[in-house]
This record gives sequence, C-alpha cells and structure tokens, in this order.
Amino acid sequence: MNKNNTITRNQYFFVIQSAMIGIGIITLASGVTKKAQQSGWIAVILAGIYPILCVLLSYEIYKDLNFVEYTQASEQIYGKFLTKIFTFLFSFNFIFLEAAVVSGLANELTFSTTKFLSPYVLIFITSALIYYNSVDGLKIIARLSELVFYLTIFIFLIPIYFINKGDITNVLPIVSDYGSIIKAIPTTFFAYSGVELSIAIIPMITNKMGTKGAGIAACIFTTTLYTFVTFVTILFIGWKLTSQLKYPFLYLVATTEIPVISNFEPLFIFIWGNKIFQTAACMHFGATYYFSEATKIPYKISCAVTCILAALLGLILVPEHNRGSITDKVMPFLVGYIILWLITAFLISKFKKVKKNAKA
Repeated sequence: MNKNNTITRNQYFFVIQSAMIGIGIITLASGVTKKAQQSGWIAVILAGIYPILCVLLSYEIYKDLNFVEYTQASEQIYGKFLTKIFTFLFSFNFIFLEAAVVSGLANELTFSTTKFLSPYVLIFITSALIYYNSVDGLKIIARLSELVFYLTIFIFLIPIYFINKGDITNVLPIVSDYGSIIKAIPTTFFAYSGVELSIAIIPMITNKMGTKGAGIAACIFTTTLYTFVTFVTILFIGWKLTSQLKYPFLYLVATTEIPVISNFEPLFIFIWGNKIFQTAACMHFGATYYFSEATKIPYKISCAVTCILAALLGLILVPEHNRGSITDKVMPFLVGYIILWLITAFLISKFKKVKKNAKA
C-alpha cells in the first residue's frame, strides 16, 4: 500500500466529516422546506441513516475480507469484469460530486463576494488548487481535514447566536404531513454525499481498532450540524422565506451583528470557502483513486485527468439553478447505486465468510 495513502483512525473521522460537510450548510434548508415545510429539519435527521449505513456496511465488508484493498475486495465479491465497471462508476460518482461542489462554490462567490469574477474563472482556479492539494495522496488531505475541522466547529457556533432570536411558531406543528417529510429526504442526498469515500479508504487506516466508531461519530457529527443549521434557519425566518432563498443560511449570517466586526458575512465566506475547498479535495481523491484503479494509470497522472474532467463538468453546472436541477435528478441514482453495491457486497462477503468457516 502507498504510504502517502495511509491514515490514522482519528484522521478517518476528519476525512469522512470533511467529505460530507460542504455546500449543504448554506443550501440544505431551502431544499427540504420546499417539500416538508416547517418539518424539513426532521427529513435531515432521517436522511442521516444513509451515511451511517455507508460506513457500517463498508467496515463489515472489509472486516469479512481481512481488510484487503478495494480492488482485491471487489474482485473477491464481484469478479474482475464487474469490478472494472463498478470502479469506473465510483470514479464518475466522485467526479460529479467534485464538479457540483466546485461549481456550487463558484456560484455562491459570484453571488456574494466576488461578483467581479466569472464563475468559470473561479472553477478553474479552484480546480488547480484542488489538484495541488490532492496530488500527493490521502495523507496530506487527512492532515488538512483535521485543521479545517476546527473551522467547522466555528460554523456550529453561528446557529447558537440565533437560537433565542427565532419564533417557535415557525416550526409548529412539528409534523403536519409524514408523506412530505419522506419526499424531502432525496433533497438531502447531495449534502450527505462524500461519505462513500469510506468504501475506498477503510483499508488505508493503519490501526483498524475503533474504525467503526470513528465512522459513526463522523456521521452523527455531520447530521447534528446539518439538522441544527436547518432547524435554526426555519426557526428564525420561517419555512416560506427559507424555501424561496438560494442560500438561506447565508441570509442569517448577513443579519448577524457583532460589535467588533462591521460585516460578518465576508469572514464567514472565507471560513466556509476553506471548508468547501477541503470537501472538494476529498471528492477529488475518491475520483482519482478509483480512476487510477480502473485504468491502471499512475495516481499523479490520474489526478490531473480527473481534475480536468471535474472542471469541465463543473462548467455545465453554472449558474446555480442548473446545478440544483441536475444534482436533484442525478443524486437519487448515484445513492441508489451506492446502496445496492454495499448491500450486495455485504451479503456476499457474509456468505463467503460463513462458507469459509464451515470448511475450516
């Protein structure tokens, strides 16, 4: 195994939460309130089952196969031909996610702080920085994810400022229609995407003890943050306005008044932008790793190829309504594929383990 791709159990926690927490911070509330109105935050909680399912099943599959690397594990379960197809699909999954994150960042920056720059220019600048961050492998990404994690803690503090300023009637009744809550769940898929990286990186963890707990902790942290942000947004401005805004959480930030800071929004954008950059870097590692495994092209060359592909795809996702429309249509298929792959691999790995133990 490449030493540049080995990480610790704690770094696994930082990478998984970093891969998930991104654009959803400022957009998630808008999507869920369109479907579930004031109960949108409940849909966010329920959707948190998906990332937990991903990390749990991934861990159990590798545990049954003695933590061999992804390609070996997949070939033991699906054979070489299907593994090749699945690996390309995994690579496309992460290329699409990276493109959606990078274009989302560019769309937001041109909407708020850098209106003088074209989003297309921002996409290529960001993609170049992501390449530089990812070209040396997972170890560097993991270290930076740990540093950026503390910026995420700062984001946690912002909703606390508004918790006593909202109107409780904005979230009542808590549940008015169970069906609408279920319908809102698919709108959260993009926010929770990135957790699929666990399928690739669990074998890269040096000490596997506690890996399952670290993965679950990352998922719970992410779900808690997303739920808290969504709940407070609805509490403060109501579901009707929330559903009409592109970036409802950014609206809250713009209303924040701190005596020492005259304008809090640019500071938040700077902190949040660094967080998004790291999220995209995690996506890029996934895209590059799977592309390299599928094509047998060296990692560093694959890193450049996937960077170009993600940047070109990102151009299609400008402006924001294009990105939102395309991701809403594509994500249910990608999530469906991931869940089907995981459940099937889990069942086959268990069957192989039982069969092996029976022979022993």
